[in-house]
Amino acid sequence: MDTNPWNIKRLKEGDRWYFLLKSPIRQLGGLGKFYEYKNLTANEAWKEFGQRNGCVDKAQFIDRIQTYIDKNSESFGGKSIDINTYEIGCIVLVNCQYWDEEKYLRPEDFQIDFATQVVKYKYFDQYDPFEIQIDSSNNFDLVNEPREVYKREVNQRKGQSEFKGKILKAYKNKCCITGETCPELLEAAHLQSYLTESSNHIQNGILLRVDLHRLYDSGLLFIDSSFIVHISSLIQSTTYQQYNEQRITLPDNPNFYPSKESLELKRPNFRQ
Repeated sequence: MDTNPWNIKRLKEGDRWYFLLKSPIRQLGGLGKFYEYKNLTANEAWKEFGQRNGCVDKAQFIDRIQTYIDKNSESFGGKSIDINTYEIGCIVLVNCQYWDEEKYLRPEDFQIDFATQVVKYKYFDQYDPFEIQIDSSNNFDLVNEPREVYKREVNQRKGQSEFKGKILKAYKNKCCITGETCPELLEAAHLQSYLTESSNHIQNGILLRVDLHRLYDSGLLFIDSSFIVHISSLIQSTTYQQYNEQRITLPDNPNFYPSKESLELKRPNFRQ
């Protein structure tokens, strides 16, 4: 969201959009894939995107717009905006990743110079000097760590946002069981429980609707090494039983298929 419409025209769907952190850091802290740009009233933007605008509620969202305008706009500063008519520019991204600090990229390391006054965006027309691709050359190996390391790392969850971004992309932003696409309802589920950052391999994850993720972690849902879903008999509702013995939707790229070894780790805990 930007409170001064940019009317972006040169980007096409799928282009990478990197996040440049503000001075004095001035490093790249993540990326997303450009989906579309649209101008919406503040009210429309909240209705369409809700907390995906980066605010906990509508009041905070409007307050941030007002604060920005008061600071930066000569035309509207000091005036209360009409949320039904005041337009803001909305840059819609998908498959966003937010990197841990040790993975930030320094533009100067790529012979790229961002002037300090660049506060909106900068195009790279010929090539992407920062291109980072998912490493699909190696298969996932189960992580073996002492339990005390597990307790420490599970609280840190390093790389979790980057992991989710990769899983979202691999599964085309759809729950692999239901096909649900609402972003607020989708979660990247670890197959082998998170132990260290090595657990964030794309083959150690699947994309699930939030309620199915809870069932999966509690042993009421199991996916076998043939990618078939099993729903516990303890769940009587047809809402969930309709997915019993259904095959999950797999990524287009076989290198991103879930690890069969990781899937089978859940079998002993499945509450048939």
